Amino acid sequence: MAAALAVLIACLLAFDRAASAGLDRLSRWLDRESQLRERLAALPDKAAYKVLVLGTSRTYESIHPAAIERELGVKAYKEASKGKGLRYSYEFYRLYREIVGKPKVLVYGIDYFIFGLPSEDAVMRQFDTAPQRRTSPHAVPLETLAHKAENDRVIVRILERVQRRFFAAEFDPEHNQADMAAYTGPAVSRVIPRPEPARYQRVEYARFPSLEGEFLVKLLQACAADGVRVMFVYPPDYEATRRTNFEHEAFVGDFRRLIAGTPNTFFFDYDDPARFPVADAALFWDGDWGSSNSHLSRRGAEVFGRLYIPDLRRVLSSQ
Repeated sequence: MAAALAVLIACLLAFDRAASAGLDRLSRWLDRESQLRERLAALPDKAAYKVLVLGTSRTYESIHPAAIERELGVKAYKEASKGKGLRYSYEFYRLYREIVGKPKVLVYGIDYFIFGLPSEDAVMRQFDTAPQRRTSPHAVPLETLAHKAENDRVIVRILERVQRRFFAAEFDPEHNQADMAAYTGPAVSRVIPRPEPARYQRVEYARFPSLEGEFLVKLLQACAADGVRVMFVYPPDYEATRRTNFEHEAFVGDFRRLIAGTPNTFFFDYDDPARFPVADAALFWDGDWGSSNSHLSRRGAEVFGRLYIPDLRRVLSSQ
């Protein structure tokens, strides 16, 4: 029995190592399949793109190239979604500048958690700059368990790929640039308004530099050297999320001081109840008490556009 148990454990460990290595190779293959460089190189009429939009999922749902082109008559390229933090944005700007050219204005959507948000390895591998799989801080004998979170993401990406191939609708803004240019946000809100609870977790903001603050400095330096104007934009938060992020004013003050003195840099904080109806649940896709993240709905993005697009017009025309 002891010998049989030893053989079983040896087989389990061998299978575990093979499965973990296979998932890692599959993850890297999926990353290469994104063909970021090829997508940029294939972009038609590159000179027409005057605006580059960067950020995370909040920017993805709030700033839309279709609205910018309709109102200002210039094309905007948007590269914004979950997991794309400051490090990703810096690397993408460098690649975009090399292939497409320098934008006239870089619009960057700012989050309360911007400095503490790590750019995910899955997106960073597109630049061949992501580290190898990290060693688990815990003594976990099985590689598949030690890297469970990474493996889960690989499996989800495989399922998403199958869904896109066989079941999904043709409209796919996250993987098709033409669809991204036409995307205007989710039509239906998931927010369920409720009174402020007696107790809920409030969230401090991640102080600079935290995890990726150094890449904001690098991005600013690159844009200054290129003569590119940078327009930082803080989209509105749903009221419950806004109250959860109780250090918002401190964050804004620190951020303004951080970018002060950088040429051609502007910061607009639109998370202001006097300017945007942050308590209107229909204007948001999600957000709640104790949640530090919220996203605009399609209707919310339309209302938001009346605020930031006139400011973008002025930044575009500034000397």
